[in-house]
Formats: sequence, structure tokens, C-alpha cells
Amino acid sequence: MNKIVFICHGNLFRSPIAKAIYNSLVKDGSHAESYGVIVSDLGYEGKKLVEFPSLSADIEVMKKHGMDISQEICKQLHPVDLEDVLKIIVMTEKEFIPEWLKKYNYEYWEIPNPDIVTIEVTEREFILLKDKILDNLF
Repeated sequence: MNKIVFICHGNLFRSPIAKAIYNSLVKDGSHAESYGVIVSDLGYEGKKLVEFPSLSADIEVMKKHGMDISQEICKQLHPVDLEDVLKIIVMTEKEFIPEWLKKYNYEYWEIPNPDIVTIEVTEREFILLKDKILDNLF
């Protein structure tokens, strides 16, 4: 099966949204997964998105679009997660890309990480991510 991996900073906002969008659009049997590059450093490993009150707008917007990300679990990226991957999409800020990840062939998407997550911000990011996914992966 073809696997797409979306990578962001803390696996809280950009990559879970991209994963949900991709998986809702896919018709070819492939699937997406999402990870963050500093999840362990932040102490988020294994936590569900619903455990972060600051992400309520995120969850609400995604539900409005028919996607429930509330039970998504924050996962730290490891090299083993990139085995047998069709495509790697990196969205974390360039200064946070680990040296070991730079050895992989990945596509970089400059998607800003918001300081504050609101419904308006999430809607903008949703549209931006959906457009990028449709333009680049389908």
C-alpha cells in the first residue's frame, strides 16, 4: 500500500489536518500518516488532540468538514516511520528539520504554524492544505 507522510512541528495542527484531508480524498488505496519532529521534546507523545483545549477550533472546523481529528494521537517522527513511503511532505519550519531527515527525498511545503488557533485561522489553513494536497498529490 502507498503511504504518504505529513510532518510538522508538534503533530498538533498542520500534519493531522493534512492527514485527514488526504485520507478523505484518496480513492487509490493509499493512506496518509502524520508525525511531528519535536513531539517528544514537547511532552506530547501519545496525547490525543482532544486533550489540548487550545485545539478546540481545529477540531470544530474539521468536524464541520466531515473529519474528526479529536482522537488523533501525537506521534514523534522516527526513521522507521519513513520506510516504504511513497511521498514525504515536510511542513515544519526549516530550522527544526532534523539532520537525519535531510537525507530523505522530501517535498517542503511552507505552511505557517499559527501562534493562536482560531476558527478563522483553521479555516484558512484547511483551505490552504486542501489546495496543496489536490495540486500536488492528485
